[in-house]
Parts: sequence; C-alpha cells; structure tokens
Amino acid sequence: MNWDNQLSSILSVADGSVAKMRERLTPTGKFFRGGEDLFPVRERGCDSDSDPPALPPRAPLLRQTSPTFSPGVQWADLASVQSQLQIQSQAIDSLTQRLHDLEREKHSQQCHIQVLQDEVHRLREELREKDRQREESRRGQSPGAERRMEQWRREVGRELNSLRGHITRATSLGNLEESFSSKLRREELEQLRRELDQLKTRLRRQEEDMFLQQAQARETRRLYEHSCKTVEELTDSYRIHNTDLTKTVLQYSHTQQEVRQIRSTVSELKDEVRSLVLRGCEPTSPLPSAHTSRASPLPLSHSHKRVVKVEEADSDSEDLSPTPSLAEVSSDDLSWLEDPGKNVSFWNEKCTEARWPSAPTVTAVPHVCMIVFLQINLWCKYSTKGMF
Repeated sequence: MNWDNQLSSILSVADGSVAKMRERLTPTGKFFRGGEDLFPVRERGCDSDSDPPALPPRAPLLRQTSPTFSPGVQWADLASVQSQLQIQSQAIDSLTQRLHDLEREKHSQQCHIQVLQDEVHRLREELREKDRQREESRRGQSPGAERRMEQWRREVGRELNSLRGHITRATSLGNLEESFSSKLRREELEQLRRELDQLKTRLRRQEEDMFLQQAQARETRRLYEHSCKTVEELTDSYRIHNTDLTKTVLQYSHTQQEVRQIRSTVSELKDEVRSLVLRGCEPTSPLPSAHTSRASPLPLSHSHKRVVKVEEADSDSEDLSPTPSLAEVSSDDLSWLEDPGKNVSFWNEKCTEARWPSAPTVTAVPHVCMIVFLQINLWCKYSTKGMF
C-alpha cells in the first residue's frame, strides 16, 4: 500500500544516513582495532542520562583515509544522529498509529458496508412487498390505489434520501488513499447506483400506470356525464309527453262535456219535436167530409203509430248509441235546408216513401219534422258506417 511504501522509503533514507555517519565517525586506524571502543566519548557520556543506542550495521563500512576527529566533533555528530533517530522513531510511531487507525477505519467501513447491504436487502424486500401490493391493487381495482401510490412514493423518496446521505458520508470519507477497502466500497456504491436506477425505473413505470388509470378514470367520468345528460333528456321528454297526455285527457274530458251538452240539447229538441208532432197530428178542420171523415182516422192512427215507432226508435238509439255532434253533420245532409221552398216538396217525397202523412197534413210543423227527419237520417247513416 501507499503508506507501506512511504515507511520503507523513510527507513531506507535513515539507513543511508546512518551508514554515512558511520563512515564519517570511524577512522582508519580504529577500524582494525578489535578491543578498543569505536566511540571514545562513551565514558564521558555515561555520566549523562542520554545513552545513544547501538546501531546495527545496515551497510558495509568503507575504509576512508580521513584525519582523526576531535571528541567534541564526534559527540555533536552523535547528538545529531540521535535526534534524527528520535525523529525517525517518532515518524515510525506515527505511521504505526496511522496504520492502526486505517485498520480500525477499514473495520468500520466494512461494518458500514454490511449495514448498507442489510439496508439494500431490506429495500429489496420492501420493493417486492410493494410490487405484490401493486399487483393486488391492480387486480382488485381498489379506489385507494392513488393514495397507496403516493404513500409508496414518499417512502421510496425517504429511502432514497437516506441512501444519498449514506453515499455522501461514504464519499466524504473517500479522501483516503486508494486501497482494497476503497475498491470494495466503490463496487458497493456502483451496485447501489444500479439498484437506485432500477428503483427509479420501477417508479417511472408506476407513474405511467397511475397516469393510465387517471386517463381511464377521466374516460369513465365522461361516460357517466354523458349518461346523466341522456337520463336528463329522457326525463324532460317524459315530462313533455306527460304534459301532452294531460292536455289530451283534458281535451277529451272537455269533448265529453260538449257531447253531453249536445245530447241534452238534442234530447230537448226531440221532446219539442214529439210535442209538436203530437199537436200537428190532431184534426185541424172542424167539418170534414164524410169520405174524409171515414178515411182520415186510419191515416192519422197509422201516422200516429209511425210517429210513436219513430220516437221509440229514437229513444232506443239514444239509449244504445251516442248522438253525433253537429260537427259530424255533412253539407249534403244540410243542403236541402238552404231553400225553404223545396222543404215541403222534399218532405212530401220522404213521407210518401215512408208512407207517412203528406206535408199538408203536418203543415203546422214543417221545420220541426224536418229536424226530426234529419236526426233519423243521420242516425241511419252513421249506424250503417259502424260508428255506433
């Protein structure tokens, strides 16, 4: 790793400096003496507490033909070497401490990665559960699907925010040098990014499904409004038809009242005609001849019988069938009433055909008889047509 390379470089530099100091401090004559001490100032330094440590041989010592240094100069060099060694030992201690810190941080990062993996696993489980709920909601078509979608979206947003916070905290710690743990962390981050992309894709699909359901709801609402308008139109048409039917019933009742009035009027006219006919059938001349006196009773009685029969027929027709209204009388039936001079001749013809008394016999009531004959003619005409 990078800190290991740095430590090895520092140690190599220290070894080189120690070798150089040894070369400088070791004279040529003293190098071959086995019994003498290499450092003659050692006895002077025993009085002090600072005893320089023995340095192991790191590099081969070279013979140098240099003049002998004074003990003061050698002690100063040893003090500088000792200070350098102390600095190097402090650097080694700091590097060792940093190594332990990195180990602890590695352990903490591994724990953090484990927590993130557990959280990703939990998110996957929640996503599966939500997918299952979404499928169930699609099958059931529950009205609270939009509410559940909104709640699910908020939960996913919170989870994404928490993941972003973890990622930012993890990336803030990425100022350390590249190592195996950082590689693992980067791989985990890439995996988390992929998971987030998958979650975003699923969320987008859920939003598309929600938009589709909203469009279907709008279409259903439009059909419902159209059905409501159709029902309102049918209700209005029903009210109009009901009003027309009420008007028709009122007109029918009014027509029935008019028919009753006409019947009552016709019955009154019939009564008047009967009374007038009975009066007209009585003998008008006080001194008839013998021939006429013998012959007149028979026609009178015969005509009286005919009148009675006509009255009975009129009463039967009045009981069995309704009397036609004046609007049903045609112009042909009333055409013979326009010329008063022809009324008598027309009446004589009708009376001759019916074997009734002639017009002079009933000259007192010609118009009344005409009305009676008109009523009988109308009754016969409409009875043959099947109206009564």
